[in-house]
Amino acid sequence: MFIRLIALMLMVMSFQSYGAKKECAGLLDKFQNIQSQLKQGQSIKSSASLRKKEDIAREKWWDCENNKTTSSSTSKKKVVKLKKTDKSILEDAPKVFSSNKNIVIKGRFSGDKQLQWLEYYQRPKKCGRPKTTQVFAFCMEDKTEQQNKFEQEYQNNK
Repeated sequence: MFIRLIALMLMVMSFQSYGAKKECAGLLDKFQNIQSQLKQGQSIKSSASLRKKEDIAREKWWDCENNKTTSSSTSKKKVVKLKKTDKSILEDAPKVFSSNKNIVIKGRFSGDKQLQWLEYYQRPKKCGRPKTTQVFAFCMEDKTEQQNKFEQEYQNNK
């Protein structure tokens, strides 16, 4: 009698896991489809979007495989996970400044004179983000003119 009970329990458990595997197959297909899209090569923006979808699909499939139900607490975890994914994309990007050496910036002025120059210089509004090369040239010429005027005034005040 005890053996029949154990056999019956094993059969029920195997049918449940088979049913769960059948339900999870659709989630696995969706997850694998997203992975194949990622392998095809996309733009940076669409690959970031696909990576987010991949993470969500992987989590849903894994929860299904492990018989976990989704709740409101898992949706909060997904938001945090997406932010981590964004960071990982940035971490995978090539390191432009991978040196430990000090950065040296050389300018026309230095020390106290540089601080005074920064207070003196008034950048025209259109030079914030020049749209054309003519505007960019104007901005460079304007800055040079202001530097020359500043130099004269600095010498006269000394």
